[in-house]
Amino acid sequence: MGSSQSKSAKAGADELNEKQIRQNPIVQRIERKHQEEIAILQKDAQHHAEFEEKRRVQQETQHQKNLVALQSQLDEEADARRAAEKLHREAEQKRLKAEQEAADHAREAERAQKARDDAVRAAEKARQAMEEADTQAENERRARDRAEVERKQALLSAEQFQARERSAKDAADKAEEAREKFEKLEEKARLAREKTEERLQTLKEEQDKTEKELAQARRREAQQAESQPVHEPTRAEHEQTKRERQYVEGRLHLAIAGMAGSGKSSLINAFRGVSKGTASAAATGVVETTRVIGRYEDPHPDRAKFVWYDIPGAGTSNVSNSNYFIKQGLYIFDAIIVLFDSRFIDTDITILENCKKFNIPAFIVRSKSDEHIKAIADEMREELDEDESEDEDDLRSKDREARRTRIDEDAKKHYITVTRQNVKENLQRAGLDEEQRIYLISRRTLLRIVRGKQVSSTKLIDEYDLIKDIMAAIKQRRVDPPPFRPDPSRSGSYYNPFSWGGWGSGRK
Repeated sequence: MGSSQSKSAKAGADELNEKQIRQNPIVQRIERKHQEEIAILQKDAQHHAEFEEKRRVQQETQHQKNLVALQSQLDEEADARRAAEKLHREAEQKRLKAEQEAADHAREAERAQKARDDAVRAAEKARQAMEEADTQAENERRARDRAEVERKQALLSAEQFQARERSAKDAADKAEEAREKFEKLEEKARLAREKTEERLQTLKEEQDKTEKELAQARRREAQQAESQPVHEPTRAEHEQTKRERQYVEGRLHLAIAGMAGSGKSSLINAFRGVSKGTASAAATGVVETTRVIGRYEDPHPDRAKFVWYDIPGAGTSNVSNSNYFIKQGLYIFDAIIVLFDSRFIDTDITILENCKKFNIPAFIVRSKSDEHIKAIADEMREELDEDESEDEDDLRSKDREARRTRIDEDAKKHYITVTRQNVKENLQRAGLDEEQRIYLISRRTLLRIVRGKQVSSTKLIDEYDLIKDIMAAIKQRRVDPPPFRPDPSRSGSYYNPFSWGGWGSGRK
C-alpha cells in the first residue's frame, strides 16, 4: 500500500516538474528552435525528394534514348551483316557457276581429245592402207617385170602381156588413190588437232580469268566483313604516325613487312650486319616474335642514316589482313620490302596495291633461298640414288655421275624459275604488274656482303641487285643520296655495296 502511494506521489512530482520545465522560457525557445530545424529538415527532404524524382525522370528519358540508339546500331549492323551475306552468296554462286563451266569445258576438251584420237586412228588406218597399196603396187611391178622377162624368154602372147600390164596399172592407180585418201585424212587430223589445241588454249584463258575474278571476289568479301572501312590518313594522322614511329627527317626509313614467321627480323639483322643473339639484334624465332613494330638503327657509322622497321606479321591473332597497311602506318616509309617464305598471300597483294597507291617503292623478296635450294637438291639426289642399279652399263653410270655434279646448279635454276613464275601468276591474277621483279636472297649471303666478306658466285642470287635497286629507288624519292654503283677502278677485287663513303657524314 505504501509502495503504491509512493509511486503515485513520484509520478505526480515528475508531471509537475515536466510542466514547470515546459513553461520555462529557455525550454520554450529550445523547443521552437527544434521545431524550426525539423521544419527546415522536412523542407530539405522534400526538395531532395523532388530532385531525386527529377533526376530519375531524366535518367529514364536518357535510357530510352540510349535504347533507341542501340536499336538503331543493331539495325545497321544487321543490314551490314545481311549485305555481307548477300555478297557471300553471290560469290558462292559465281564460284559454283565457274566450277560448272570448268566441268563443261573439261568435258568439251575430253570430247575434242576423243575426236582427235579418232582422227589419228583413221589416219593410221589410211597410212596402213597406203602401205598395203604400195606393197601391192610393188608386187605388181615385180610381177610385171617377171612378165616382161617371161615374154622375152617364153615369147608369151601379146594378150597375156597386155592383161598383166593393165593389172599392174590398175594396182598403181589404186595405190595412188590410197595415197591421196591418206593425205586428205592426215590434213583433216591436223586441222582437228589445231582446232583442239586452240580450244584448250581458250579454256585455259577462261579458267585463268575465272580464278582471277574469284580471287577478287574473295578479297572484296573480306574487306566488306571488316567493321572499320579503309580510309585515307589525314595530315594529322600522318604526323602522329611519324611521331609514334620516331621518324626523323633527313634519315632513310625502310620497313620489312610480310606474313608471320617469314624471317623479317633475321633479314633486318643481315642488313645491319648484326648476328642473331647479339645485344642489338632483332629477336628472331620460328613463330611470330614481333608483337609491336620494332625500330632498329644501323650500328655502322657509314650507314647511320638508315633506320629499319620490323612490322608485325599479318594473319596472326594480333594483326588482321584487312586495313593492315593503314593500321601499321606503312604509308610513311621511304621503301617497303614485302618478304615471304613459301606462300605469297592476299596480305602481300594488299601491301603492293597500297604501295602503288601511295607511290612507295616496293620490293618482293623471298627469304631462306639457300634452305629451299638445299631441299630441292636433296630430293634430286634421292631420286638419282633410287634410279641407280648395280648392273647398269658404263654409259648410264657416267651420265648419272655427270647429273650428280650438276645437282646444286640444277636445283638453283629450278628454284629460281618456279618461284618467279608462281609470283608472276599471283600478281597477274591480282591485276598487278606481273613483270615486277622478285628478289631471291639468302640471309647468310647478305650478311657476308654487308660485313665486307668475300662471297662465292655460286652462293649469290639477287642480293647485290636488291641493294642496288633499293638505293636507286630511294634516290628517286630523296634528291641528296647518290645511287649505288660498283667501283670500276676495283675490277677483279671485292666491292662492298654498303661502303657508301660520305653518305650522311655529319648529318642524320
